[in-house]
Amino acid sequence: MNDRIYCYEGTDVLINKLGIQDADILATAERKLTGLRILELMQNPVEGGFDLQHLCDIHHYIFQDLYAWAGRLRDVDIAKGNLFCKAEYLDTECSRIFSALSRERHLGVGTTQKAVKTLAYYFSEINALHPFREGNGRTQREFIRQLALSEGYIIEFYKITEEEMLDASRESFLCNYGPMEDLFSRCLRAICAD
Repeated sequence: MNDRIYCYEGTDVLINKLGIQDADILATAERKLTGLRILELMQNPVEGGFDLQHLCDIHHYIFQDLYAWAGRLRDVDIAKGNLFCKAEYLDTECSRIFSALSRERHLGVGTTQKAVKTLAYYFSEINALHPFREGNGRTQREFIRQLALSEGYIIEFYKITEEEMLDASRESFLCNYGPMEDLFSRCLRAICAD
């Protein structure tokens, strides 16, 4: 998607701190740099209240080496098969989703099955927001990983293929959370048994 705000003129290459204007080279640099930052987060998570600011702080941490806009909500509409939340509604929708998450008191006391449903739902809702110009998947996985960990669960995303995640994400756009719940059932485990 070519946009004048985030991309080098006449290209689909995101303007970046490294000055890279070749999409393949940028993709490689992004994969390496963000991979290192995500590994750092495994040891030292970004602290926060599992709200929008926390999500933005995680995005900033992961993408700080690449993009000046890391951690800031996007100003353009984006799509990947489905149109994600329109930029003009991001503030309203983020407020709705993170207020609901706060009211649920995160995962609360309950079973692993309740945690699966809650995590799958909020993962899907944050995915539908796609609040950043780039890096939404990595950011939402880290946010949900930290949320699960705070409630006594470990998520093993490596057990899910990219195709399975894309299929479940498409279904969740239609408010069918079952496929996403199935994925989370496979990759979520309690640190201590229920």
